[in-house]
Amino acid sequence: PSNITYGNSTIDSKCYTPRADAFHIFRDAVTGDLPWPGLTFGLSILTLWYWCTDQVIVQRCLSGKNMSHVKAGCVMCGYLKLLPMFIIVMPGMISRILYTDVVACAVPEVCQQACGTSVGCTNIAYPKMVVELMPNGLRGLMLSVMLASLMSSLTSIFNSASTLFTMDIYTKIRKQP
Repeated sequence: PSNITYGNSTIDSKCYTPRADAFHIFRDAVTGDLPWPGLTFGLSILTLWYWCTDQVIVQRCLSGKNMSHVKAGCVMCGYLKLLPMFIIVMPGMISRILYTDVVACAVPEVCQQACGTSVGCTNIAYPKMVVELMPNGLRGLMLSVMLASLMSSLTSIFNSASTLFTMDIYTKIRKQP
């Protein structure tokens, strides 16, 4: 950040300098913020759960026309999982560069003025870019896209939950003719 002094105090460089292992996948097992055993064993179990037992994804796979469609859909979803980096991470990095003193603030008093919290303003990175850079029409379109995405996710969850209820609970308690 460009603003590292406030009054008589200067912010320590460790507040805004990336860690030495920031660009390493396998970080130290003791001092890393994501230790390699947690990455290897914890995230592999979490990934297995998400892709193999999450009801929303499993239901989509079970509704495929045949096995080749299911496999192709899973491979395509794997490729689409790369998009969040460009949709989520890149705008945050761009916002950190464009609004250095606001988004990347290191001085607690400056952060408190900019966004109302003293620990950092990363939570306003994306909204600040949308408000500052997009024209009015695109802002409205962005809002409708975000709401449509939210409704789509909720629809998938509700559909999955209703299927579970109907097939697993309701069929057991209803009277058979």
